[in-house]
Amino acid sequence: MSSPLVVLGSTGLLGQALRREARHRRVPALAVARGETCGLAFDLTDEQALKTLFERARPELVINAAANTRLDDVERRPGDAYLVNTRLPALLARLCSQHGAKFVHVSTDHYFTGRENQRHHEHAPVTLVNEYARGKYAAESLVLASCPGALVVRTNLVGWRGWAAQPTFAEWVVEQLRGGQPFPAFTDMWTSSIDADTLAAAVFDLADHGASGVLNVASRTSASKLEFIRSLAHSLGLDATLAQPSSVSTLAGTPRANTLGLDVGRAEALLGRTLPSLEQVTQALSAQLQETAHAA
Repeated sequence: MSSPLVVLGSTGLLGQALRREARHRRVPALAVARGETCGLAFDLTDEQALKTLFERARPELVINAAANTRLDDVERRPGDAYLVNTRLPALLARLCSQHGAKFVHVSTDHYFTGRENQRHHEHAPVTLVNEYARGKYAAESLVLASCPGALVVRTNLVGWRGWAAQPTFAEWVVEQLRGGQPFPAFTDMWTSSIDADTLAAAVFDLADHGASGVLNVASRTSASKLEFIRSLAHSLGLDATLAQPSSVSTLAGTPRANTLGLDVGRAEALLGRTLPSLEQVTQALSAQLQETAHAA
């Protein structure tokens, strides 16, 4: 069962991309998730199971891509979400420190609010408006306290996951565009969204460089949801005018951070290359979707 790489949350959007990137680099990877079908399946909140995993796999690198990202669900059941979003990364950090493994924890960008689009550096003050943000931010501190050499990646991820019952944002957008009816798109919520495959490659490269601490790894462009949707529509040859300007203030339910842009200068310096622009991200998504369609 020994494996140089362990990926937790391996069936999710980023987990799938990390596994593809590992295969591309010919790095043997042990895939771990609650419902894993071709790797290892167990309850990721089971501390003894995690200890056994480390004892048997003896990993050199552990990447945690597991999280409950459903904001309303986290708000309703903060205790359950804490086990995955906060306690799990803290346990993994401690185990990595004990076993001498490099740890990469994937965090979030849900920390900033405001009325204007801006890109935030890693030490910018945060505003925690919901349970998801509070749990993820606490995890960052716990990870770095338990494993000082760990890398905490802040990002905003987009791509194709293939879970029919839980479409990703990009999958939802394509469904709306293909439906042919106008739909709302926020002009006052900004993100530095990056496609999963590009993020996965950057994560591996940053781990190889020995990067540590909190690091923004995302698109170099911070764009509104409307701008992102219209750019993706253009890349796919769909009608961009179906996306109609709207405000995040119209969204009911859990409060949301809205100015999520990330300054990726530090990551670019470590990588020795620029991270993708909005147009490059949506072009990559379009190419991936077309490739998937041809393969089917």
